This record gives sequence, structure tokens and C-alpha cells, in this order.
Amino acid sequence: MFWYVVHVKLNRASKLVHFFNKQEATVAFIPKKEQWFNIKGVKDYVVRDLYPDYVFIKSQLNKEEFEKQFNNFFKTVEGFVDLLEYDEVYSLKKEEQAFFEKLFGEGDIIRHSVGSNVNHRFKANSGPLKGLEDAIVKVNRHGRFATLKSSLFNGKFTVAIEVERSL
Repeated sequence: MFWYVVHVKLNRASKLVHFFNKQEATVAFIPKKEQWFNIKGVKDYVVRDLYPDYVFIKSQLNKEEFEKQFNNFFKTVEGFVDLLEYDEVYSLKKEEQAFFEKLFGEGDIIRHSVGSNVNHRFKANSGPLKGLEDAIVKVNRHGRFATLKSSLFNGKFTVAIEVERSL
């Protein structure tokens, strides 16, 4: 499976997702994540867009095949979408793809991780951060999120966490 990233303009993400999900050998989604919500006594995890202007596409087509099959399509919708580019099509590098596959699991939502503080570091007991603790650069226990380093987008993004109390 190969992953591609498309920047969408003018709130056209859902239409692009719909188009790619109708194609053979592709699955498209708007990436989402859980986030801690605490306003006026309402406390819970809610699902929010991770990158609202981006569509992730998983395809069995390699970069050359993907470009050949969808090159004309992207030319016709120029102005509405832009492929993140290294050459014509931006496909995630193997390390980036493995990182996102671990975070997303089988779905399109990065769920919160549950863990505890061990030697002043967050240790995930369950969730997508289990095994990725080395990528965590900062933990905000009160805001219930961990900041991870990433080679994509702004170089960092947050993942919701729940820190269990030590006995």
C-alpha cells in the first residue's frame, strides 16, 4: 500500500474523498484525531480534523501508476487541489508511512493513548503511542496531549493521552 497526500482548497475535501473512494484500489480519508474537551463541566474526548485541508489517499498503485492514472484528473481540478509535491506526486516516505500507519491503525482517526508516567516520561500501555514513546517531545498532562516530532507538515503535532494515576 502506498500513501499520498493532497492539499485541498475551498472546502472540497469531502468531494475528493468521495471521488477516490469510488476508484478501484484506493481509499481516501480526511485525517482525524481525538482531542480532550473540557468546557463548562463537559469532559470527554471528541474527534477533530487533524489536517482539515488535506486528504490522505492509500492506494495499491505505486507512484508512477498513480500519477499515470490520475494525472489528467488533477489537471482538471487544478485550483481546487494541489498534490504535495516531490516531482509530480507526493507519496509518503516509508518511515512516514509506517509512522502514520501505527498512529491511525486500520482507521482514519488517531485515538487517544492511555499510559502512565515512568521516570518523568509518558509510557503508553495502550493506544497508538505504544512503542512510539521516543517520538514524544513534550507531554501536557493537564491538556491531555503529547507532542510528537514529525517530518511532515509543521514538524510536530499532538496526540491525545490519558495519564493513569500511579498507585
